[in-house]
Parts: sequence; C-alpha cells; structure tokens
Amino acid sequence: MGLLGNIAGKVIGKMSGDKSQGAMVQAGIELFHEYGGLQGILDKFKAIGLSREVDSWVGEGPNLPITAKYIEQVVGKAKVKETSEKFDIPGKVICEKLAEYLPGVVDQLTPDGKVPKNQASVMMHALSMLRK
Repeated sequence: MGLLGNIAGKVIGKMSGDKSQGAMVQAGIELFHEYGGLQGILDKFKAIGLSREVDSWVGEGPNLPITAKYIEQVVGKAKVKETSEKFDIPGKVICEKLAEYLPGVVDQLTPDGKVPKNQASVMMHALSMLRK
C-alpha cells in the first residue's frame, strides 16, 4: 500500500479515536489498489454471480446488500487472514464491515451511474467522503 493509504488511515484513526477504523480505511485502500481499482473490484463481484447487486450500487435506486461470506469469497481467505494479521483486526470483522459499507461507498463513487475511468479521481472522491 502506498503513502496515501497510510496517511488516510492515520488521519481517520486520529479523527475518530478508533484505531480499527483507521486500519479499515487502510485495508480498503490496499484492496482498491490490489484489485485494479473500482472497476476491478466490481468485476470480481460480478464474476461470482453478484451482477444484480453490483448494478444496484452503481445505478439508481436502493443498494442491494451483500454478506461477509461474499467479501471473503472475492478477497480470498488467505488475503483476509493476511489483512487481519497486518491490521490486528479479526478477519470476520473486516469482512462484515466491508460488506456493510461497500454498497454505499460504490454508490457514492458512481454518482452518474457509471464507474469513472480515472482511478485517481475515484480515490480523491473517496477520501473527500471520509471528511463528511
């Protein structure tokens, strides 16, 4: 993970007083980069049969939920374990929180109903959402 992820995680952790929240931000940014940005992540969910859910996050209307099981399936048990150890957060918590927040985050990052091509602008938009 790069400098941006480390800074964002530390800022969020200090703002909230919650070490785990900052670590979750860092983990999310790391996964964002590792899986080819927003489109890469969405493609992984579509590949396991969650096209309807992904389309609901990107499009208009209510966001369909996903479960922690799907997060683990997309990310992989080994990556969940690695992330858990790296950030000292139980893997179950990582998967649950990502399942809880991912639909809303994708919805916010795709206000026009399309995935932006410019990944830098996606990251900047995501970081600006953290300040709210």
